[in-house]
Amino acid sequence: MKQTHALPLLLLLWFGFPLHGFSDYREELLKLTRIDLLPRFQEEAAVRQISSYDTTGGNDDGFSGRFSYLRKEADGFVIADLRGKGVIQRLWTPTPTGDTIQFFFDGEKLPRLELKFSDLFSGKRYPFLRPVVGNEIGGYYSYLPIPYAKGCIIKYKGERMQFIQIQYREITGSEEVTSFPSSLSEGEKEALAYAVEFWKLAGNLLTDKLPALHGEVRSAEIRVSLQPGESKPLFRRNRGGRIVGLEIRPLQPLNERFSDIILKARWNREAIPAIYSPLGDFFGYSFGKPAMESLLAGVSRGIHYSYLPMPYDKSALLELDYLKNDRFAQGEMTFSVTVFYTDDKRKPDEGKFYAEWKRTIGPPLGQPVTLLNKKGKGHHVGTLLQAQGLNPGMTLFFEGDDRCTVDGELRLHGTGSEDYFNGGWYALPDRWDQAFSLPLHGSLSYSVPLARTGGYRFLMTDKISFGKEIDLTIEHGPENNNIPVDYTSLAFYYCDRPPRSNLAPEEKHLEKPAIPATMEYWIQLLPVKALAMGTTLSHTRSGDEKDHNRRDIFLIKSEKSGFAKFELEVPSDGEYKLYISYFKGPACGPFSVYQRQIPVKEHSDAYAPEENFIEKEYAGILNIKEGTNTITIHLEENQRNSDGNSFMLHRIYLEKNP
Repeated sequence: MKQTHALPLLLLLWFGFPLHGFSDYREELLKLTRIDLLPRFQEEAAVRQISSYDTTGGNDDGFSGRFSYLRKEADGFVIADLRGKGVIQRLWTPTPTGDTIQFFFDGEKLPRLELKFSDLFSGKRYPFLRPVVGNEIGGYYSYLPIPYAKGCIIKYKGERMQFIQIQYREITGSEEVTSFPSSLSEGEKEALAYAVEFWKLAGNLLTDKLPALHGEVRSAEIRVSLQPGESKPLFRRNRGGRIVGLEIRPLQPLNERFSDIILKARWNREAIPAIYSPLGDFFGYSFGKPAMESLLAGVSRGIHYSYLPMPYDKSALLELDYLKNDRFAQGEMTFSVTVFYTDDKRKPDEGKFYAEWKRTIGPPLGQPVTLLNKKGKGHHVGTLLQAQGLNPGMTLFFEGDDRCTVDGELRLHGTGSEDYFNGGWYALPDRWDQAFSLPLHGSLSYSVPLARTGGYRFLMTDKISFGKEIDLTIEHGPENNNIPVDYTSLAFYYCDRPPRSNLAPEEKHLEKPAIPATMEYWIQLLPVKALAMGTTLSHTRSGDEKDHNRRDIFLIKSEKSGFAKFELEVPSDGEYKLYISYFKGPACGPFSVYQRQIPVKEHSDAYAPEENFIEKEYAGILNIKEGTNTITIHLEENQRNSDGNSFMLHRIYLEKNP
């Protein structure tokens, strides 16, 4: 047992100012860093959200702007009219503009806050500073708290507001609130600077920051080796306290194909485990690989870390189970584990930590996927989701909205699945197109060919409180939950009572999700590996003279002969059938398809007197190794056209042979 000699909580933080004696707004700013407050109940408050979701049940969640405002006035759109006292905790949009947005507080005639809509998120306008505000994955977000004492009206002065989410904490009790200041005091500036630096630590271990948050912190270190079928404890305490940090380093890679290492936790010898989750999924794996580097949990340089506080009244037990399975290669697994804890037992105004893992394969069409459904008093603080489509092609299932019903009332309704994770515009380059981690949210993965994606979101200042029950669901499809999916989710929450059940994962649910039989490679995200000298490539659209349907294409042009080489993400070794969709046309000519130096389709002709769409034409067989592979389209000299040769590529398909 090793003890860390800690700074007392009310002494200086590493930025050099105390945690007591601050003004209301300074306290709100410091809450952006107060991981230690996560277990605390939000008394006499209701968390709600205004959003641009389509109230008719359709998918016009901001595209037209029809549902993006409360009322239209002569000088703009009123997008929020909040009455009473509260705090705006989160703003999100994927469609910021340079138009003006105004915030009117407490019945004032003039806006106390006025700026470009885009500058809520750009980091260019103080006090909206990165990374407390920002973007990166298609969505623009702000977590800068905006309190109001008597009310807040938000007015947008552009021609059209599109997608918007405004999440706020409505205060119903006696808590005093001071409205957003016209200018920050020195103490408030220090608090904001501290929050900014704290959020920049995302993806790093917070071990040396724990004493400033939790007081005297101890650590227990253990090295555990397990054989298949064994279960061993990592941490055991028979008195009240709280776990404030968990760091686990597997000395061998976790099984990517079968989640055979299970993390379990029990508080106060409760019959139902508080945590019963595959180890990798708990720390933000995506389809078997590390993917999350958030402020609160993730994987950093091989260390699986969590700083979610876990208070308990009488006892705590953390364990690892190693499930035996004869279908997959298994050997001894060794883990180096450090648990950081204090003797500060759970307080009356705090909940116990719980994590609910579930896998939902092929949910009934017409019904959403349930992420969390619980009774009691508590709050939801995090969602991790791995989303696998069961049909090939575009990830349209991620059009589905999130819905959160609290105490029998629908309080939050989102505008799309990636929007829930503060993202936007899946399948567009430099938007929701790959794994990317931010302090409290991120994309876990994205692949059109594999028909999969995923995201995570932690809720600190925007945690969703419930007094009696909570029901959080997410749709799978633009409308009517009509796209078949395979969803793996993990919900983090605090509650005053254990769940009625937290079942052990079924063996079939621990296998890696299967991808569709056909992989589609859409040109929007098709990586171009190389172009020949004199060959050009542009993204445009072309239409078939027969059906008048315009489609996205890569237009490849060469003065004489040339080539374009494309990368194909492939999940496993094997023999694959290659198909291509393309246009024939008057400027097109002979072409061949190669896998490196091996011809797959030779001397075909893409010439036609008018543009003619060729859908999913068989090209040949590819022998592929897992990972990144390439195909090359060679343009041969066009004898019909002195201006050169062209090829109009629409889509590539691979189908694995049995």
